[in-house]
Amino acid sequence: MKNNLLTILCFIAVAVTTQTLSQRVWAQTTSAGLTADQSKAIKGIKIANLDKDTYVKIDGFILDRYEERPAYVFTYSDGVTRKIYLYKIFSAADTKELGLLALYKNEKTGETKPFVIPGATGDRAAWDAYIDDLKYVGEKEPGLMSTLTFVLSREMADLLAGGGKADGDGAKKKEEYNFCFAPDALVTLANGTAKRIADVTPGDVVQSYDAATKTAAVTTVMKLNEHPAGAYSLVGAWLTPATELTADTRPHTAPVLLEATRNHPVLTATGKKALGDVNVGELLYRIEAGQAVPYRVVRMESSLRTVERVYSLSTQSGVYIVGGTVVLDK
Repeated sequence: MKNNLLTILCFIAVAVTTQTLSQRVWAQTTSAGLTADQSKAIKGIKIANLDKDTYVKIDGFILDRYEERPAYVFTYSDGVTRKIYLYKIFSAADTKELGLLALYKNEKTGETKPFVIPGATGDRAAWDAYIDDLKYVGEKEPGLMSTLTFVLSREMADLLAGGGKADGDGAKKKEEYNFCFAPDALVTLANGTAKRIADVTPGDVVQSYDAATKTAAVTTVMKLNEHPAGAYSLVGAWLTPATELTADTRPHTAPVLLEATRNHPVLTATGKKALGDVNVGELLYRIEAGQAVPYRVVRMESSLRTVERVYSLSTQSGVYIVGGTVVLDK
């Protein structure tokens, strides 16, 4: 009786908290919300590495780690470690925010159970599916309801305290979820020639980079990602060979330009970083005569130009060369 009462209380707490959370985060949404079919499709998505894959774009959806939170980790007296991962859900076509994905993982069994929480304007059927999952899945997995209740309640408390605020329109701006280049950005092919990124096709073999040897490599394009027409702002990084900088940081030769949307990842001397977060003085890498050459950022421009369409590549290696500079898949 006591266990049944606890389950009921957890169920009520989760239902109330998630409804309130969705209203706080997505109440501004005026267009149609998450459907039951979309909810089912999202539950079928498999994330390869939950601890590393904080951004996933697949099957028409974008999953973006909620507020960049790491997993919530719980170890109960039974010795089993349980984790909860939270992702915001967006439509890849228009970056409309649809809801929240909570992934429960039992580290002992390796099983992962998804809970798709619709936004405030989600279909009634999508909400019914979520409530059914809470009841029928939650009842079969010891520890699930208490961990999920804690996590969602904690996030709700943070919102009420003023943390985790959404942007002024309640969702990240469209360009923040595009990691791309202008149509005329030049991708280096395996033979050393260049092709406009808009003209690249799946199966093309392009130049890549081998971090172990710090030399050029080759990779195959799996997909050309083209985003809907819009107004996409590009940032610019002006680069000059690190060996040509004097003590007063003045370059001997004219800098070269790398431009992309601000969130597109590039390879720096300290690892992967969004181009818009790169600072003057940091090192990026360019391929010259088959070798990776460090170039230092001498100037950053936060708003270089605006283009109507943007593109990016998905490659086998996760690395390709744009305008001679090493960039990464998102």
